[in-house]
Amino acid sequence: MTLPRERTRSVIKTEEFLRELSRNTELPQDIRSYAKSLLRHYPSADQIYSLGRLEECLVSDAPDDEYRRRVIALHWPLFSSSLDFTG
Repeated sequence: MTLPRERTRSVIKTEEFLRELSRNTELPQDIRSYAKSLLRHYPSADQIYSLGRLEECLVSDAPDDEYRRRVIALHWPLFSSSLDFTG
């Protein structure tokens, strides 16, 4: 079973890997361009950590916690539940 911190590390390391691919002049241009295009909308490490804080707050047993309320109130949507662009 994958733990949340393992998944977080994997997503952050994937960004680093894509960045390395996009800059590696030994690779064909189409590979570098594709990596760069994926990075255009890839979440930053800060966004991933922010989402992790939000998830931790959502599962918290302290519903009256001020920190929890602040994290939820200040969070901007990062992902969608669909790839449908018409909705």
